[in-house]
Amino acid sequence: MEITADSERRGKEALRTGKICLLVALVVVPVNFGVWLAGIESREKELFLLLFSGLAVAQLGLGVMAVISAVIARRALGSGGVGGIIGGVLMALAAACGWVLGALGMALSVGGLGGAWGRPLRIRGRQLHPELREGADWTRGDRPDPGDMDLATRRALEALWLHDAQKEHASVPAFSRISWLLAAVGAPADLTEWAHRAAIEEIEHTRLCFALAAGYAGRSHTVEPMPELLLADGLSLTRGDPLITLAVESLGDGCQLEDYNADVAAECARVCQEPVTRRVLEQIAREERSHAEFSWALCAWLLERDRPRIEPSLLDALERLARYPRPTAVSGDKLRLVQAADPAQLLAHGRLPDARWAELWERRLVATRRRVEALLAGQSARRCA
Repeated sequence: MEITADSERRGKEALRTGKICLLVALVVVPVNFGVWLAGIESREKELFLLLFSGLAVAQLGLGVMAVISAVIARRALGSGGVGGIIGGVLMALAAACGWVLGALGMALSVGGLGGAWGRPLRIRGRQLHPELREGADWTRGDRPDPGDMDLATRRALEALWLHDAQKEHASVPAFSRISWLLAAVGAPADLTEWAHRAAIEEIEHTRLCFALAAGYAGRSHTVEPMPELLLADGLSLTRGDPLITLAVESLGDGCQLEDYNADVAAECARVCQEPVTRRVLEQIAREERSHAEFSWALCAWLLERDRPRIEPSLLDALERLARYPRPTAVSGDKLRLVQAADPAQLLAHGRLPDARWAELWERRLVATRRRVEALLAGQSARRCA
């Protein structure tokens, strides 16, 4: 094959283009990995999934362009370009496989954020909970009797109650954060007292969850320090208008989530045959319902305080409830443990299947919407009276 000056020029330009595409694609890989990690921790998973998908498409396109450039170079020069073809194909395949696995991981991580009682702790938009270590300073309460339960089921129940203990512990500073915000906006004493009472009840829930876990496993755990909370000064407790923050979070994390927590705990208590575990579930159901009522009372006060600012925010938050991550019966990282357990024994010890959690969630969404609409209508009627 005769190589003319023009074809040689085109071939070299194509090789250069292919190399640039491969280099940029390589840079995209760690960037997209960082986006994936941020998405796992974020509440706004849809936004991060969109960004993650866009970068994956960009990497796929760069890989395809690298292949095309290498093919053009090989035809123009008569040799070379094989490495570019192979590299481009690998980049394209990596982008496609990475997107599938990454999107699946981000979706499964929703379960890791749920699956427990209590109000979520959010600092600067991130949901936090403590890590665990061996210890007994947070363990207080009666222990359940696992009887002749198999080891796999005991381990699953330990993991589930430890998960709940982590989330209950996080609810303590979550309510402390709310009391801080209430003081910042001049809320009445009754609401502030209610927030502190809820925090104290969450301390007791944490102890009881640790005690149940210890009873099933024969060993105790406690919490690690949470240095992230040292960042929670007055400037970083909220983003934007504190009244709107209180309204939006109260609707999602309180009115919807904690009423739902009470629904699930009550249903778990109904099927639970172990007396100690059932009493804990009944207490959690009763007190989580009270925490939800606190959020409803807070929303009502906020509307009275400044309806023009609060009502649009509540309506917008109500529309977004359909995208609120539903807590699952099992978080993604504990799925294998639970799959190895005896389903009948799990049910007898107060653990419902996820399908039942989903049914209760849909029912609570309807109830929350109706109650928000009634709250807004009642506030409007009082203003006109």
